[in-house]
Amino acid sequence: MGRERREGVKKKSFPYLINIPIAVYLICVLFGPMIWGIGLSFTNKAIGGTGNFIGFTNYIKLLKDPTYRDSIMVTLKFTVFSLIFKLFFGTVMALMLNVEFKGRNLVRALLLIPWTLPNVVAVLNWKWLFSSTGGIVNYLMKSAGLIEKDIVWFGTATLALITIVIANVWRGTPFFGISILAKLQTIPDDYYEAAKIDGAGVFQRFFYITLPQIKDTLLLSTLMSCIWTINEFETVWLMTGGGPNGSTQVMNVYSYKTAMASMQLGKSIAVSVLAMPVFLILIHFISKKTLNNE
Repeated sequence: MGRERREGVKKKSFPYLINIPIAVYLICVLFGPMIWGIGLSFTNKAIGGTGNFIGFTNYIKLLKDPTYRDSIMVTLKFTVFSLIFKLFFGTVMALMLNVEFKGRNLVRALLLIPWTLPNVVAVLNWKWLFSSTGGIVNYLMKSAGLIEKDIVWFGTATLALITIVIANVWRGTPFFGISILAKLQTIPDDYYEAAKIDGAGVFQRFFYITLPQIKDTLLLSTLMSCIWTINEFETVWLMTGGGPNGSTQVMNVYSYKTAMASMQLGKSIAVSVLAMPVFLILIHFISKKTLNNE
């Protein structure tokens, strides 16, 4: 009886034992730094100096700071417009690549290039393309007779926002395309053949067969891309630096300037902590959707 009991205890404790390395890893790499960072956000810690506990002062200052509130609105606009276009072009890409044609595998590989390129390289290329001096975009538009003189793309708020959205959409669209394509290839051809027999047109087949089948993939891809887009820093910093006059200053750029220019590390970390609830909600929906699909 004692032997059976010991074996039962071993069986119950085995799952916990094999998860000890994972728990140690999460504590050291994830939870430890996160707790340390949250703690710093309640101090007046400056780069190169010591920090004293000041409670919620950093958070109160941030919420009262109009520049911070503007950065939230810029982040919201940047994220929404980027997601809309990535979702649209990604769906179109997937539908096109799901059709049989000669050289389809080569086209698939070429369309994945934006997603595989180092982000710094891609962003610097876009900055050159939109340059007001020698930029390809201005050259093509003048050649087509659309404009008479060069446009200063980074000189106005609207145009600068458009440039960073285009760069982000160009890079992020292949993720949507390949994710949706993978789901499209699991839809049985019998569904479409039956719909054709019943007289359903192209749009009817899309809205009544394709869309219901891929809606979970669309939602999951959008949620994941939303997290990446909100966290975007390199694209904005390298192309516009948050300018002109803060019109493209997203939250991460604001946080970086607060830490590096103003040397206020505690306040800079508070920016990220304030964004955590949004990320936790998105992660919750992603985890829930993933588990439901298993």
